[in-house]
Amino acid sequence: MCRLFGQHAPPDHDRCEALCTGENALRFQSHRHPHGWGIGWYEGERVVVRRGLLPAHADGAFLEAARSARSRIVLAHVRDASVGPVTAENTHPFVHGRWLFAHNGTVARYRRVAAVRAAIEAEIDPPLRAALRGQTDSERCFLLFLTLLGARAPLSGATLADVSAALAATVRTIQRIADRPRARSALNFLAADGRILVATRVGRELHLADRVGPERAFVIASEPIGRVAWRPVPEGGIVAHDGEESLEAPLA
Repeated sequence: MCRLFGQHAPPDHDRCEALCTGENALRFQSHRHPHGWGIGWYEGERVVVRRGLLPAHADGAFLEAARSARSRIVLAHVRDASVGPVTAENTHPFVHGRWLFAHNGTVARYRRVAAVRAAIEAEIDPPLRAALRGQTDSERCFLLFLTLLGARAPLSGATLADVSAALAATVRTIQRIADRPRARSALNFLAADGRILVATRVGRELHLADRVGPERAFVIASEPIGRVAWRPVPEGGIVAHDGEESLEAPLA
């Protein structure tokens, strides 16, 4: 398993507490999820991603990145490697254009059945398939999501409804290819483009706090962090926020 964190809030809202110093902060969670870390955020039109291969709790660069991550959307991940070695190419969040993506879970049968790997890659648009760099199922889920989103809307201008529908379709496609009665994928996905933050819960715990502080920040995390009013995202659910509108619904 891995651990996810995503926040949609004004840039001056504190995220270092959730990442570094608060009760059960992501840095502390890395004691159980020690195979590298990544933090992504936005500086104007620039997407910034910082990664490390050490456990977050043992890497001063994680603290530096958390203090630097000042944007409306911040996405972070600590990894417990299940597919692919501990390398920069396999470390979340993955990035393509304005899009960031992280995954907690594993695609069923991915490691042992070549046909599953091939079928997922076949669903990805060839130009995106050519962008593959690592060995993980997660990176392939990301590029499948971009493929399905691009079929609905421009990647740079998709609406909250477009993004949510494409991420739900990604879950359904992976389940159709990989799942069997005794082999179920875990597909907690977290994606953002600087405007929209969206997440799914399938097979792993996920929590939402959507009125944090005076700024009413929208925060998603694998585990509750700090002393705010967290509530579980229902299994098979999707949540999203674009700064004005929020969505909470079952995966269609």
